[in-house]
Amino acid sequence: MKRQYVVGIGLAALLCVPVILKVTRSEPAKKVEIERIAFHDIKSSILASGHLLYEEQVLLSPEVIGKVSTMFVKEGQKVTKGDLLMHLDDQTYRAEVAQQEAAVRQQRIAIEQQQLNLANQENQYKRKVELHKMKMIADSAIDDARYAVELAKIDLRNSRSRLEQVDAIVKQVSERLAKTNIRAPISGTITALNIKVGETAVASQVSIAGSSLMTIANTDTMITEVNVDEADIGKVAIGQEVAIHTAAYPDVPIKGVVLAIPLSPKQNAGPQGQGGASMARNYNIKVKLADSKGLTLRPGMTCRAEIFTSSSGKSLSLPLQAVLSNNDESTELAPKKGDKKKKIEVKTENHVFVNKDGKAEKRLVTLGISDDSQQQILSGVVAGDPVITGPYKTLRHLKHGDTVTSDSAAAKSKT
Repeated sequence: MKRQYVVGIGLAALLCVPVILKVTRSEPAKKVEIERIAFHDIKSSILASGHLLYEEQVLLSPEVIGKVSTMFVKEGQKVTKGDLLMHLDDQTYRAEVAQQEAAVRQQRIAIEQQQLNLANQENQYKRKVELHKMKMIADSAIDDARYAVELAKIDLRNSRSRLEQVDAIVKQVSERLAKTNIRAPISGTITALNIKVGETAVASQVSIAGSSLMTIANTDTMITEVNVDEADIGKVAIGQEVAIHTAAYPDVPIKGVVLAIPLSPKQNAGPQGQGGASMARNYNIKVKLADSKGLTLRPGMTCRAEIFTSSSGKSLSLPLQAVLSNNDESTELAPKKGDKKKKIEVKTENHVFVNKDGKAEKRLVTLGISDDSQQQILSGVVAGDPVITGPYKTLRHLKHGDTVTSDSAAAKSKT
């Protein structure tokens, strides 16, 4: 009996040993990276691409057809509004003006003739009235005389109307003649000269593009035009700060501010939707350069712009990888009772892990804005808390209460 009792105790001990070892055995501490949460200035931004151009720029084209006879400027020359830039051959237009001026003189002579005729008909009518009173002419003669007077008045009004018509034609051809002198519409610099003496300038017509003469621009009005996607346009406002990086000077940020936001989008090439129309929509935002830093900037240069849409000021922040969420692709949604097709929605929660005496302590946090590297923390942690920031491979599998360790020499303490 005693022997059986000893054997039972031995078997019980053998069965309990693995359980006791499993309970008492501690898992090795996970090596993590620690960073004490501190205050940073976070600026949320969106990226866009575009190019440089002059805000005040005019592309001159002729309004009449003519051969360039004289050129008074050269590329790079500064001009003032109203300066004569070039002259087109005007012999044909001068001939038209002379022809119409002669027509005006002829019409004025015709008016003088009509005035004499009217005066003559009125005198004859007066004499016939006197003769009619003396019963020397019939009533029909008086009617004829009255009709002749009225007809002379109509002819005179018609001649005066024709005079107004030919005067208008003279003004029209004179304007065409004046347009053979190309003058500067604004003050600026000749940035491009696209025609030479002897070449024919052709005016624009319906569905036919005309000749390009030259481009005048105010070089002090350099701006940037960037394309912002419709998904981000709601975050952009006039006056926001912009950092511009040109292709020629990629490492030198140029400060700018949002100058104008269009009301309608610009349709750009992209995947074709139904009806052949592109579904992509961009808004061309104009950005004023606050300081060019003495760089040699030229219109047409490509650039990328970082538009800062909001700023947190000095606020608590952490590296983006330190903030975890229960809303990811691996989260499984449980089916609702009575309806397996519908899933129970999981409330999105964000959390971080804090090193609490060598243990990972899970804390729920409230997030604010973020930039490319930092995430603003509104609540859940306080300044100085040692937050576990990595490595991500370890962080994503970390659980509340896990034993952690860190290299104190490598721990960061940013202020």
